[in-house]
Amino acid sequence: MINELYDLAQTLKSEGIEGKNWHRKYKLIPKSQCYRIWLDDTGSVSQIECLRPDHAKELRKYGDNQSSFPAFNLSPLYRITNPDLISTLKKIKEGQEKPEVEMLKSWCLEDNWIKGAPKQVARCLRDRPEELLKQQRLEEETETSALAYLAKLCVNVYGGSAESFRSGLEACLFAKLEHGEDIPEMIALLFHEGSENKDRDKDVGVKISVILDLENWQRFTYPVASKQTTEQFNQWLLNNEQAGMMSQKAEQSDAFGMPFVNPGEPMPNVKLDGFDVTLRSMFEGQPCQYRYGKINDSSYPIAPENRTAVKSALEWIAEPQRRQLTWERIDKNEIVFIYPSKLPKVPLKFVSIFAQSSDMTAKQRESRFERQAEEFTRGYRGLPVDQQPETIQIFSLRKIDKARTKVIFTHNSTPEQLIQNAGEWTAGCKNLPLLDVGDVVIPFPLEVADILNAVWKQDGERADGKTPVQSMKKYQGMAMLLNILPLTVIQNFIHVEVTNASGLIHFLGNQIHRQTKDDPVSDPKKLRIQKKAAMKVCSVLALLLFKNDIRKERYMENLPYLLGQLLHVSDELHVLYCIEKRNGDIPPQLVGSSLFINAGEMPYQALSQLSIRLQPYLAWAKQFRGKAEENSWRAGWLLNLFEQFSNQILPQMDKSIRFGDFEKAQLFIGYMASFPKKEKQVKAVNNEEKGDKNHEE
Repeated sequence: MINELYDLAQTLKSEGIEGKNWHRKYKLIPKSQCYRIWLDDTGSVSQIECLRPDHAKELRKYGDNQSSFPAFNLSPLYRITNPDLISTLKKIKEGQEKPEVEMLKSWCLEDNWIKGAPKQVARCLRDRPEELLKQQRLEEETETSALAYLAKLCVNVYGGSAESFRSGLEACLFAKLEHGEDIPEMIALLFHEGSENKDRDKDVGVKISVILDLENWQRFTYPVASKQTTEQFNQWLLNNEQAGMMSQKAEQSDAFGMPFVNPGEPMPNVKLDGFDVTLRSMFEGQPCQYRYGKINDSSYPIAPENRTAVKSALEWIAEPQRRQLTWERIDKNEIVFIYPSKLPKVPLKFVSIFAQSSDMTAKQRESRFERQAEEFTRGYRGLPVDQQPETIQIFSLRKIDKARTKVIFTHNSTPEQLIQNAGEWTAGCKNLPLLDVGDVVIPFPLEVADILNAVWKQDGERADGKTPVQSMKKYQGMAMLLNILPLTVIQNFIHVEVTNASGLIHFLGNQIHRQTKDDPVSDPKKLRIQKKAAMKVCSVLALLLFKNDIRKERYMENLPYLLGQLLHVSDELHVLYCIEKRNGDIPPQLVGSSLFINAGEMPYQALSQLSIRLQPYLAWAKQFRGKAEENSWRAGWLLNLFEQFSNQILPQMDKSIRFGDFEKAQLFIGYMASFPKKEKQVKAVNNEEKGDKNHEE
């Protein structure tokens, strides 16, 4: 990841783009809801208010999970478990009842600050402020900095214990409730609605973010909980760190040739959309590091300046407004990033070729991959030559566990190569004849894994449930688009797809072949979903065949495809017979469908059984096609198709033939494909012939 981000950092530097650098220990407040606790000149709690979420996002806290300042986390003060009290509390929060302060005070019996909670609050009010005053030399700034003054005030007033802080907080909460102000928020800070059935030590509720501020902040221009004070303090921390590093002598160079002084601390942490990322983390408990005497950061030294650069680069590329331009969320724990070697003045949606945007409208989703590829091509080729990037870097980050994030895919391409690959992808997905299930749907590369991993049962329902199959990783769809996936892997994907999708193709083929206008046999909404899924399956199969140099012009003449068409004809003939001879009573499974699975395993035996089962329907069709009836033309047309496919199949059929995965894929497509001649054309020809005969008579 560092190598990719270093290249991006150089690109940003050349474009004059400077990212915001935040001190590693000055972190965002993790929760969108944050309470501001005002302290007067004596350090007593004077007021409590809820900050707006957009305001809270601008603020930060100095420290770690054990203690921080001026913001930290608190547990609600008290715990209640009585269902009646919890029910009454809910009505108060919803405004159905007024809060009676004396009644609420009588509920404050079970302390929720248990185990180490008071000590943790004390550390936040003493240890962190002392560290800022001494190690970060804020003592010199107490007359000019609101944060420095607040730190000194907390040390002097709450240095020994958190009890007085808690007492003041509780008194202020009840005062707010008595005046009817911010009732739901104040109750959330006062009470945790617990359960008697849970372990008391673990049932303390969700921690709440609070930030301390000065009631009389005007003499410092800005309050503590402000964007200006936050940025001012951050710059102070960075300046102190830089001064300390300059006093040390560099004894080696880092991985990129810059003088290196080991800061003796982990690489920076970056908060992405949904999870945090540590740029590089090597655990000293791994014995392999000791073999070469390179422990932790020494295994891949990065100078502080480069640490800052790569951190800023990742923050820049992952900014929310750059979604679909330089990044997109793949799933809960994975994000793909794409950036060019030059940043054009008109941004290009580099990610749009790989994944559809989550905020696309329904109409945009219909146009899907092909439209996005065309827009990207027009945008790139419309750029001035001096703004066209020479290369595009693609990499994907995945959160492995709570502590580790890994680059699972990285590749360097060119825009022209990407455009060419997109054209080949479109051609591959269109490597299909016309299908009965609908028009071709070209999936995005990052969508292919979801299609291929979907397991279908014989009744057309999904079988994978809550535990999805992971035969294909999402990033492998990108690798397939970029033509860097080994052919053996693609061949394995064909095996996975024909195995997982067999139930859907079997079920849906039977359903759409037996469905008539007068007798719909399926839930229309469910059938639409199944058709769309089958269309995607066929597109993926066509693409995989295309990657193996098997084109539709050739495979449509092959035995597997023709056998699939023959099964299709048999189904249609069976349905027509039932309409004419059984008053439209169509059985649940048609004759061709009943042999679909067997045809994929033992085609010769399946063909033999089909010839026997179709005898009565063929004999009837030969008689019916000569009659002056509405559907007689269709009987003749189906008979002609049956004879055409049979004549093509017989020279290729042999007892020893067995279908592999490639052949099964062609069988699936043949079974879902439309017939080579449109019904309307055949019907028109038949009507003309009947008209000529009547005229002659």
